[in-house]
Amino acid sequence: MKVLIGANNMGLETHMERLRGEFAGVEFVHEPSRENLAAALADADIYIGWITRDAFLAAKQLKWIHSPSSGANAYVAIRELVESDVLLTSAVGTHSACLAESVFAMLLSFTRGIRQFILRQQKHEWSLAELRSCLCELTGQTIGLIGFGSVGRATAKRAEAFGMRILAVDAYPGAKPDYVESLSGLEGLPRLLAESDYVVVTVPYTKDTDHMIDASCFVQMKDGAYLIGISRGSIIDEDALVDALHSGKLAGAALDVFAQEPLPKDSPLWDEPNLLITPHAMGGTQYEGQHVMAIFEENLPKFLKGYLPLRNQVNKELGW
Repeated sequence: MKVLIGANNMGLETHMERLRGEFAGVEFVHEPSRENLAAALADADIYIGWITRDAFLAAKQLKWIHSPSSGANAYVAIRELVESDVLLTSAVGTHSACLAESVFAMLLSFTRGIRQFILRQQKHEWSLAELRSCLCELTGQTIGLIGFGSVGRATAKRAEAFGMRILAVDAYPGAKPDYVESLSGLEGLPRLLAESDYVVVTVPYTKDTDHMIDASCFVQMKDGAYLIGISRGSIIDEDALVDALHSGKLAGAALDVFAQEPLPKDSPLWDEPNLLITPHAMGGTQYEGQHVMAIFEENLPKFLKGYLPLRNQVNKELGW
């Protein structure tokens, strides 16, 4: 049984020595080169890492892919993988804390004027009277969470600490925490949009969520609301977002994810003064590799014994 760990920036390969001691008879190999991945996958049974279609087609005996990512959209875009018997697991749930913290970093950059203060500092400008009157607090404000999985729930927990009113919708709502005022199916989206001061999009990308947040959604939002996109690109219609920012319908927005990544240098999004852009980096944390490998280590004994489903096993047809 051969386990291949691909190129990554999480230090996943640093766990190999310990894993060799725990799983005698399992070979652990690290391939740091993306160019050599296809050749290395030829005799691998299990793969941990990101994969291209060409590399997958070269993996003749592959049985299981463990993704270091929470989202599975890049994997289920490979038709042959979806149609195969290869199991796919993800790191969903492991980025909940850092993404929820990132949501509030983005919100506070607007509400506490952090972006403006940084710009003034670069110009050596004090600007007390001009900026202080524009600051506001989150206490008593309404946050609307579109998607109430692990990231949505982690965000709600932190919103409670800020004293916010919390609304949430999800295709599969689950149990409502006491501190959440309303948790409903997607039929509750119009109310959420109409009442929220801050709308946070955390749903996974699937064919059903493609351009889910479109021009009609922006029309329904409160004047002066803010939008945060933290899950995957293409869920938010970027052209409609630009229009909503230009018209003043939205006071601001922050995106960590985009329809095309890296974001092209000529994208109009770069020049939006009220848009905060981060380069799909908000899932980063010092614990990332540790979390990813913990799921793998929990699943490996079950996989070796043929016990299914594995933790975080992806429904490849649904995409999550």
